[in-house]
Amino acid sequence: MKIWVHFLVSSALVGIFFPAYGWRALLIIAGGVLIDIDHYFWYIYKFKKFSLIDCYNYFIDGMDKSRIMKNAGILLVFHTIEVLVLVILLSFYSKLALMFTIGLLSHYLLDGIFLCTVAKRFIANPSILNWIVRNKIQKV
Repeated sequence: MKIWVHFLVSSALVGIFFPAYGWRALLIIAGGVLIDIDHYFWYIYKFKKFSLIDCYNYFIDGMDKSRIMKNAGILLVFHTIEVLVLVILLSFYSKLALMFTIGLLSHYLLDGIFLCTVAKRFIANPSILNWIVRNKIQKV
């Protein structure tokens, strides 16, 4: 999913929640947009390059239907069930975490819609533990 779509949806949610939560609602943008920083972390790990522009282009090219599977099996840490469970638990104790969680859920929803309609499946690993086990088995 393109970053501008995440930003647009997150901004709309900020507008909805701002009257009730004030400046805290801005954390929706962190959960809805900034969590994609894990794409950059993975790009650095895989290619040993720090170019943000090259990383962006790599993932934009990967959104093409003919090349969507080139990212199958990657680990995007902030797109995992473990992170989701953690932020949901924290949201019971903090309004800041609640706002972040709303953004994160909107991000997951948009990514899910994109992946199901374009890739016809989920291409990234939904769990850190699953990724570790799968990669350990493949290396043996």
